Amino acid sequence: MIFLPLLEIAGLIVIGGKIGVGLSLLWVIAATIAGFYFLAAMGTQTLQKAKKSVDADIYPFEEMFDGFCILLGALLLIFPGFVSDFMALPLLLPPVRRSIFRFLKYRHQSVLNNLSKSTQGFTYWYYEERKNGASRTIEGKFKHVDGEKNKPLSDGQ
Repeated sequence: MIFLPLLEIAGLIVIGGKIGVGLSLLWVIAATIAGFYFLAAMGTQTLQKAKKSVDADIYPFEEMFDGFCILLGALLLIFPGFVSDFMALPLLLPPVRRSIFRFLKYRHQSVLNNLSKSTQGFTYWYYEERKNGASRTIEGKFKHVDGEKNKPLSDGQ
């Protein structure tokens, strides 16, 4: 983290010297706008895909990884400079993200198997309720207001 700003300054000096100040400034502004766009548009799409996976009772490992890569790539684009922009490009390209995910999945298959078979964790309550078809009952008093005004249905009140 300490060296990234120094690399960015050096990159701006070197590349800015080659292409000029105006184009360098235009590049930085365009990259920042693109970063905000990717953060909003692609992030929303990834959240929708993750929700569909959860609705289908599939743990959204790949969608979570995509979301993390998009977030990191968009933040790198928003950060001004050329070095961070070139670091962001692989994270924002879907084929590259899928390749990285497959590689990590292959390298850490036992961890993914343990996570997906585990009955403990932050989503335990959600998945167990969906599997068992359990529902929650909320108790309370109510009044019927169609026929007679505010007349209680039970408890003689």
